Parts: sequence; C-alpha cells; structure tokens
Amino acid sequence: MNTIPLYSLVVFPTPGQSDLIKSYKQKLQNLIDCFGSANAAAHITVKNFDDEASLILHHSQIIEFCKTAIPYTIAFNSFDSFGDRTFFIAPDNNSKKYLDKLIFDFNQHLGFKLSKVNAHMSIARGLDEEKMKVACELFKNTTVDFEFVCDAFYLRKFNNQTKQYSDIIEKFIFEGKPQPDLFSL
Repeated sequence: MNTIPLYSLVVFPTPGQSDLIKSYKQKLQNLIDCFGSANAAAHITVKNFDDEASLILHHSQIIEFCKTAIPYTIAFNSFDSFGDRTFFIAPDNNSKKYLDKLIFDFNQHLGFKLSKVNAHMSIARGLDEEKMKVACELFKNTTVDFEFVCDAFYLRKFNNQTKQYSDIIEKFIFEGKPQPDLFSL
C-alpha cells in the first residue's frame, strides 16, 4: 500500500481560479461519482516530502532556492490528459517551459533526479477509459484561459481528519528579480 506523503510543496492559482477549477471537478463528479483529486484544491505539485525528517533536512534548501527563483506570469489555456488516467488543465507552451524548468531545477537543487517534468493542474486522476470519455465530452466546448503570477511555493501538510492537504503551513516567496520575457522579444 502506498503511503501518503506528509508534506506537499505546490504552486497555487488565485482563489478565484481555484473556485473555477473546483466547479469543474464538481461538474465531473456529478456525472462519474468519485475520482482521485475530486476534493483536492487546485495546485501544481513541485515536490512531496514523506515525513517531517525529510522536510527538516531540506527546509533551508527550499528557502535558499526561493531567494533566487524568478516570478513569472503563467497561463493555462487547454484541457489535456495523460492517457485514460488523468484529466488536467495544461499551461501554454511558455508557461510549461518555465514551470517544468522551475520544478526540475528545484528538485536538482535538493539533490533529487527527475527524468521528466510535466507541470499541470489535475482535474481528475485514476480514471478509466469510460470516465475519461465523459470528462473529455463534458469539457470539449469549455474554454479555459487564465493566468497568474507564479511567485511562491506553498507548503501543505496532510490533514488526517479532512483527508486532504488542507493545512497550509508556510509560504516561500520568490525573491529573484524578474527578467524581461525573452519569449516576447
């Protein structure tokens, strides 16, 4: 049995965008019942820490990384899926490059090796082929188009009562100076 990591480091959209994504999850849940991430707050996962010892070991490295991390406006503009298992909202190409590099560099800074990064915001996980068809059909005419400044990591702790990462325990603000957007030059 897989154990749930105690801590999760994430990027959050704005509260209004979180509410929008929650409404998407509720619409889908009304049609297919329960699915993975149905009750999870909208987020982009950066790194999970299995236990307090692991977090303590890396806490100063998180702070150090965020001192040089550069804020960037990221945009999400489409629905997509990983096979028949995960339905999600995808970032646009420039935002995907930024997020993937941010997550890769962060994990490398902590000494973890990642073979691939694929930043996204899950709507539903653990679907089967039929449930994926329902999700795709439900959102095929829905336009998704929002952006926010990615300027911090949030550390969440798993709450055994809510069975969610509902306890936000720390915010790590990016202190790097924003650079001109090289993609728009």
